Amino acid sequence: MNKENRYRIVLIEPSEIVAAGIASIIERHPDFVIEQTLANPDYLRTNSNYDIIIINPAVIDYNDRLDIRSYFTGTDAAIVALTNSSYEESVLRQYDECIGIYDNAPRIVQKLRNAMEQNAQNPKNELNELSSRERDILAAVAKGKTNKEIADEFNISIYTVISHRRNISQKLGINSIPGLTVYAIMNKLVDMSDFG
Repeated sequence: MNKENRYRIVLIEPSEIVAAGIASIIERHPDFVIEQTLANPDYLRTNSNYDIIIINPAVIDYNDRLDIRSYFTGTDAAIVALTNSSYEESVLRQYDECIGIYDNAPRIVQKLRNAMEQNAQNPKNELNELSSRERDILAAVAKGKTNKEIADEFNISIYTVISHRRNISQKLGINSIPGLTVYAIMNKLVDMSDFG
């Protein structure tokens, strides 16, 4: 906790009614304070030091970003999903915890504490984010293309392809082509229809 012994929270929720309701519940608890409420993650003050980011996953374009942490580089805040509908498991796994719109006040507080514990036990590393080129290379690898085919497709040298593949494996901690393929499918870099 910070100097005031309260966890600082930013809430990102496009619905004013939902945002006001969750903020009201959270602010009743002495351990938490809502520092900022936003409708869009693009307006987040990146120079602020938050302990928890609560965000509605519907505001994230998962086609643009590989994972939720890529929206919040430079912070080690716990990230909590605020859901009012069902999401794929691969999306929700990216969050430290998930608050449902029908959770009661004690359950919400417990989930916020769980998120802080989860985040402390598994600190996220900014280096795990893949660059746009690395995502393209990973998709090509998952589709079974050879280093030469990838080099020709992206007009780069084979040595650059090998370097990208090494970096991808290090960042993801996955060293096999089947493992990289599964990762690419789960993160929607490739579609099952790509495999004929």
